[in-house]
Amino acid sequence: MRHSHLSLRGETVDKASSAPGPSAIIATDQVSAELPACLEGYGHPASWTTFLRTNASQSLTRLPVQNIFIQDRCHKQENLNALFTGVHQLLNNDGYFAFNLVTAENCKHKLQENYSSAFLWLYYPLYFLFRRVLPKLNGFRKLCRLLRMPVDVSKAELIGRLMFTGFDLVDLIEMDSETFFIARRNPRTIPSLIKSPPSEGFFFRMQRMGQYGLPISVVKLRSMHPYAEYVQAYIHDTQGLDKGGKFKNDFRVSTGGRILRKYWLDEIPMFYNVLTGDLKLVGVRPISNHYFSLYPSHAQEIRRKHKPGLLPPFYADLPETFEEIVESELKYMKAFDESPFLTDIRYFRKIIINILVNKVRSK
Repeated sequence: MRHSHLSLRGETVDKASSAPGPSAIIATDQVSAELPACLEGYGHPASWTTFLRTNASQSLTRLPVQNIFIQDRCHKQENLNALFTGVHQLLNNDGYFAFNLVTAENCKHKLQENYSSAFLWLYYPLYFLFRRVLPKLNGFRKLCRLLRMPVDVSKAELIGRLMFTGFDLVDLIEMDSETFFIARRNPRTIPSLIKSPPSEGFFFRMQRMGQYGLPISVVKLRSMHPYAEYVQAYIHDTQGLDKGGKFKNDFRVSTGGRILRKYWLDEIPMFYNVLTGDLKLVGVRPISNHYFSLYPSHAQEIRRKHKPGLLPPFYADLPETFEEIVESELKYMKAFDESPFLTDIRYFRKIIINILVNKVRSK
């Protein structure tokens, strides 16, 4: 765990007049700011303006602001997307945004410190149900917000929400009791302007690249935290790829999600995509645009011509490196072009043997 040292800096922010508007999330108050020392590396201390959170009926009229630090702790009960969008509208093009929040990881660490393993074995499933699962379901989400029930949010979801609303993560400082986020405004990429917020339920749709490069919507059981798709580029840049083409230290995958993935249970709903014709039974894996960009140009050109499948050649050849995955797919696609039916039969047989007989499991 890394801990940041807090240095005190007095600052008074004038109270601005309130007016309704899309950025109506932040309001100024007479705040004596405690500016964390770690923020001094991101601009002069005088460039930071400290705000308190308030209700959505107030907003700033003094625009723009160089850097923003939210002094009081954020909470999941609030509309975090609206909060982040409001901050994005107030900042200069290259402005920084900092805040702290008690993440799901912080909550779990506190439980592990305070209770025995035997008690947690009984208690944590109920805790997880009421703090992590029910608040994400449509019927319970509004009720939880109305009752202001505590809701845990993972660091992966927080990072994803930041990127969804137009920020890049600069630093993440994890402490035992809370986590400190430092982000930077990205004026070029703001997914929330053109996309709806992703689903947070058990079933969710992922945008993947289909045949001829056309987008398709793939249905899966949730194995990752919400908004995980917006964190993929960050994970790749900071962690790189592991064996089997998966991302190293992928904190987007939940604890329950690792079990689903191990036995490929998260991919069962994709049979729906086979029935609709977006996928075929055997074929190259449906991948995101970002993952597709990692492929060499000649492989991209060939891959665009092929319809993706539910059972990829990966399960037959079991490659370990990304380069081996590309070669495995190229070999399959070449064989498929020469003999489509026999190739899929041969690969299907080998995949079934690997899964059922050789007990191959996903990571």
